[in-house]
Amino acid sequence: MAQLPLLQLNAQLNASLSMSAEMQLAANWLGQFGLPAAPWEPDEAWLELQLPSLSLSASAMATLSAFAQLRVSALELGIDLMAPGQAMALARLVATLDARLAAMLSANPGLSLGLNVSAWMQLSAAMTACAQVRAALSLGVLPNPPPGPPLGLWRPFLVQLRALLPMIAIVMQLNLSASANLATDLSAMLRLMLQLRLPAMGSASLSLMASLTAGLSAIAQLRLSLGIDPLAAGITEVAMMVAAQLSATAEMVLQITGIPLPSLVLQLPQIAYCPTLMAPSAVVQAAMSLNLPALNWNVPAIADLPVLSLGLPVVSFAAQLNAALNLQASLSPCPSCDGQALLGAAFSL
Repeated sequence: MAQLPLLQLNAQLNASLSMSAEMQLAANWLGQFGLPAAPWEPDEAWLELQLPSLSLSASAMATLSAFAQLRVSALELGIDLMAPGQAMALARLVATLDARLAAMLSANPGLSLGLNVSAWMQLSAAMTACAQVRAALSLGVLPNPPPGPPLGLWRPFLVQLRALLPMIAIVMQLNLSASANLATDLSAMLRLMLQLRLPAMGSASLSLMASLTAGLSAIAQLRLSLGIDPLAAGITEVAMMVAAQLSATAEMVLQITGIPLPSLVLQLPQIAYCPTLMAPSAVVQAAMSLNLPALNWNVPAIADLPVLSLGLPVVSFAAQLNAALNLQASLSPCPSCDGQALLGAAFSL
């Protein structure tokens, strides 16, 4: 894969993606107000609903949400953290990954595997912004969305519903029965989470893993949006393709709104938030079905649980390796693998 020198690459990116900043500003404006989405059309009967209330703190919900996310992500790797013994595969993955990254850094200080991480991330962000702006144009919500219902009347309902969204997500992620007593399922999950152990990772390995995850995530997103292998095409070719997409999207803005993109972003109005994506009928129905007894658990913060603070970055890295490079983590050691020895050494420290 041919790479331009970093300074030359940055100069080319800055020149060819000159409108990327304006596109990102437009996308940020959309996201700030819950767009792109069609105008919200709530059922007035919802104003009479008595939504259940959640007694757990925001920190406790964040921890439970993180474990649900970890379990789902680990399942995609073939590891069921709720199954006896399977968590050891994740622990072995952490130990071997730490050893491999540390060895690579020792041999090549400042290693980034040839990835211009910031450049790939810039290109991916530009494509994401293009997609958001195009979606908004197709829905007719840029730059002046059709008005929805006055939110003053709906604000108490939306505040209550927003507080329930993490629990709804947990129920859906873990395929739990919302109408059953959720305390039973959640307490079992919490007990197991508190028992899981992972070996530590060195700070240098963690830093490299975070950088590579960001770069690989951007490459995977570009693969999906452009329909090519970005690494095979090379970053210069990809930059040209993204620049073409930016130009085409800016032309769509001009044709549909009659306003050039740079001028448009300077006159985007302050508008009311659009709750369409947050409060569709399916989410309201899910909230109403929640069986939430009073929960007064003392749930540790994410930072105090290595299974979350370390496990989530590790499974994310493994997922991005698969998405960007089609490299799958092995769940069991091969006959010549040192994974078991590394795991034993890590836990003996």
